[in-house]
Amino acid sequence: MNPYKSIENETPGRVGCRIHYFEEVGSTQDVARELAQSGCAAGTVVIAELQTKGRGRMGRAWHSPAGVNLYTTIVVRPRMKISEVARMSLVAGVAAADTLAPLAPGIVGLKWPNDIWLSGRKSGGIISEAVTDSSGSLTAAMLGIGLNLNLRAGDIPPELRDKATSLLIATGVACDRVGVAAGLFSNLDRLVADIESGGFAAIRPAWERYSALTGKQVTVVDAGIRETGKVRGIDDDGALLLETPSGVRRIIAGDVTLEGAYS
Repeated sequence: MNPYKSIENETPGRVGCRIHYFEEVGSTQDVARELAQSGCAAGTVVIAELQTKGRGRMGRAWHSPAGVNLYTTIVVRPRMKISEVARMSLVAGVAAADTLAPLAPGIVGLKWPNDIWLSGRKSGGIISEAVTDSSGSLTAAMLGIGLNLNLRAGDIPPELRDKATSLLIATGVACDRVGVAAGLFSNLDRLVADIESGGFAAIRPAWERYSALTGKQVTVVDAGIRETGKVRGIDDDGALLLETPSGVRRIIAGDVTLEGAYS
């Protein structure tokens, strides 16, 4: 039985127009890729109770216990260049933050480029991947979103307990996961329309309001090169602005690690 069936909107192109629900999959990204390549409608969603091979950005494993969180991948077909797909993580981040803010007022933050924070600890992550045709042209983008919702503190692996949290841990209140999914899909629908009409700059102010690192000193590790500076926010293209002794640097989302973000 699909508990998310009640929030399918059945309008092709709208996020949640079709929801594929699974008790267990390797990764919702892999299932969504197959659907995207077979021509599924924009707005098609994959949700799983359990991922055995859940992954995050840069191929990192994602802890995915069953029945407590939201693991989903949304297929969108935005009018953009393939080089712009990475920015969709920022768009999805705002959608997630807007969804969680009423449930956790004052403690929701976004850590560039793809983490959702509650009270300074990671409560979710996002991965955006492109789907291309045989000529290399963009046909879809897949937005994988994992949100720790009703996860209890004892279920977090010991090595992650100083960095990870959930909505339940942060607020003491369990949530309706279907309601969270409905809010997430509605917010994402709105924001995708905003960037298609106004570019990423249209949602930059919203992302900045949730920014967890602005004003903080961090070290960027990019291709083995380390540079320390103060975060000054993001620009209209979604690049991180890092103030360094030699000037402001634009950091592009890629194989970049931010050290000192949790201190």
